[in-house]
Amino acid sequence: MVKSGLSLILLLWAPVSWAYFTLPGHGQLVLLDGSKQSLHFGFAFTQKNGTEVFQAGVQEVEVAELPDKYTLALVLHQEEQIWVTDWLNQPLQGFEWTLGKHSFKLTKNTDPKYKEKARGGYVLMFDNTAYFFHKNMAQIKFYFTKDGVSEVRIEGMYTPGR
Repeated sequence: MVKSGLSLILLLWAPVSWAYFTLPGHGQLVLLDGSKQSLHFGFAFTQKNGTEVFQAGVQEVEVAELPDKYTLALVLHQEEQIWVTDWLNQPLQGFEWTLGKHSFKLTKNTDPKYKEKARGGYVLMFDNTAYFFHKNMAQIKFYFTKDGVSEVRIEGMYTPGR
C-alpha cells in the first residue's frame, strides 16, 4: 500500500515538474560613454507557492500556463544608439549576451564589407551569423516549450545571402 501510494504521488508529480525550467543569461552592456555594465537576463518558468510564474530577467508574472514566446525589442535611434528597455532605461553602444547555448553580440562594425549593409554601422552576431537592421526596430523572439527555449527568431533584421 505504501509503495503504490508513493508511486501514485511520483506519477502525479513528475510530469508537472518536467514542465519547469531555468535558463540563465549573462553578458555585458556597453553604454554610450564606453563604460560597461553586467547583464543578468534569463528566463524561468517555475512554481512558487502553488502558482506558476514566468520570469524574464528580474520581472516575474503569475501565469496560467507557459507563454508561447517572449519578444525582446532592439531600437536603433538616430543610427547612433541602441535601446533595449527590457534591460536598461538608457541607450547603449552594444552588448554581448549568452543565453543557454545561444550567443548574441551587437557592435558597431568598422569592417568595410559591412559599410553599406549595416544601418548605423550596427551588426548583430547571433550564433556566428551576422544580422543588420532593416529598419529602426528589430525583435529577438524566443519560443518556449516545457524544456525551455525551443527556437530563436530575429525579425526586422536581415542576413546577406539568405
